[in-house]
Amino acid sequence: MTYPITVSGGNPQSYSASNLPQCLTVNTSTGVISGIPTAVGTYNVTLFATYNSGGCTTINLPVTFTVQPPVFAGFRLPDFLTPSGAGYTPRLMLQMGANGGITTANRFNATLEVDATGTGTWVPYDSFVGINDVTSWITDAPLPVRDSNGPTGGPQAFSIAQLTQSQPPGPAVYLKVDPRATRFGIFQMDTNPIGNSRIIDPLWPLNSSGLPNGYGGNIADPGGPVEHAPNRFAGSAYWPATFSINSATTDPRDTATTKYADNDGVTRPADAIYPGNAASTGAGTPYSISNSCGATSSIAYHPIMLNRPFRNVAELGYAFRDLPWKTLDFFTDKSADAGLLDIFAIHDGSQVLDANNNIVGMAPPTMVAGKVNPNSTQAADLQTIFAGAIIDDASSSTINRTGAGAIDAPTLASQVVSAVSTTPMQNKSELITRANLPTTILPTAATDNQSVKAQREVVARAASSVSQSRVWNVLIDVVAQSGHYKPNATSLTNDFVVEGEQHY
Repeated sequence: MTYPITVSGGNPQSYSASNLPQCLTVNTSTGVISGIPTAVGTYNVTLFATYNSGGCTTINLPVTFTVQPPVFAGFRLPDFLTPSGAGYTPRLMLQMGANGGITTANRFNATLEVDATGTGTWVPYDSFVGINDVTSWITDAPLPVRDSNGPTGGPQAFSIAQLTQSQPPGPAVYLKVDPRATRFGIFQMDTNPIGNSRIIDPLWPLNSSGLPNGYGGNIADPGGPVEHAPNRFAGSAYWPATFSINSATTDPRDTATTKYADNDGVTRPADAIYPGNAASTGAGTPYSISNSCGATSSIAYHPIMLNRPFRNVAELGYAFRDLPWKTLDFFTDKSADAGLLDIFAIHDGSQVLDANNNIVGMAPPTMVAGKVNPNSTQAADLQTIFAGAIIDDASSSTINRTGAGAIDAPTLASQVVSAVSTTPMQNKSELITRANLPTTILPTAATDNQSVKAQREVVARAASSVSQSRVWNVLIDVVAQSGHYKPNATSLTNDFVVEGEQHY
């Protein structure tokens, strides 16, 4: 059984070594405490439980637990000693990049691989982009790791405090915007603007006054605070966590942004473009953490790992596109992906087999009856599409069949009817790309289910595979006639004598 834990004599809401949130829980059978703060220290709290056994009873039980420092794994290198009297303090450097070509033996490159077959066939799936490229911004970049304890080069004793120091003597670090993405590679962060270590912090800590835009700052080589940022962002401040928004305007989360345009010159939003329940910096983004104690963060902005077959075409919106915190876009009118709704179908044809029953192809998609026209003036038709549709795959919550809320089926249906009544949609992709239509059908608000990308796309997911904005019935009518012409024929049509006819 799980009981809530509260601090004796108080009901605190914030994390610190002496001030605990009321949502701490302890499992009395295993002794495992969940929801503990991250600050290192010892906590004396009171277990508070109320149960019903013929009447309500309250139990208070003192509990003491300790938060240990984080555990790190690393490589142990030999001591880098120097001759006595050298006159300088040696520094351990990590030499990144491929200066002079990718075969240079003394360069450090990092690649993640997976055993794709389980038989030792290792396939690369991620790397630090740039370190293998001789034209990269990171070519031959020195990364200070740590200083020795003095001119003799003896090793310096490690302590947690070193992780919060700017370099030198603290270590410089490489940070990645999105652990899944290879685009834009990594950047070097030299300074440590706040008390926590940039090594163990999220890239955009929640509600941090010291990091209102996450880790980053001006690009300067050497000296930082940011070194070796991608060339396309040179000449301005670099706030890579704001790539999760990629907006040309500011909102409560990004008083200063770094953004980029696609090759066609259009700046397309990332998955966390809408603030939602995010009145404070760092909230409502993929960097948010789960917190049930009143904070504005939410794991709803984390990517969805589907782990099942697609049920409709618009579930392609869960597919990662190898740009930081961007999946295929079926929720903003700047989408470059909406055309996929008209191209793909989930109604596969039958398999085509050869003489040995090997699959050699697929028959054309099967014919589907009962498609609904989204240009219909009957809201009841569209209401049946939205009713019961899954809005959140993480919790399997669905759209209400009745009601007047923004995400209830009657409201969504009436919004679609109103939006297309004057100018009907020519195809399903206009459900996404028509200017302002996505936010007209489902307005953004300070609630997650109206602002989270994966939840906003319920409109496209519900409609994509059961609707069609037009149906073209094409009839090719062939009549083949046989006969002869009159001896004095002067017209190909009027003087032809029909003797036989076949209709196809």
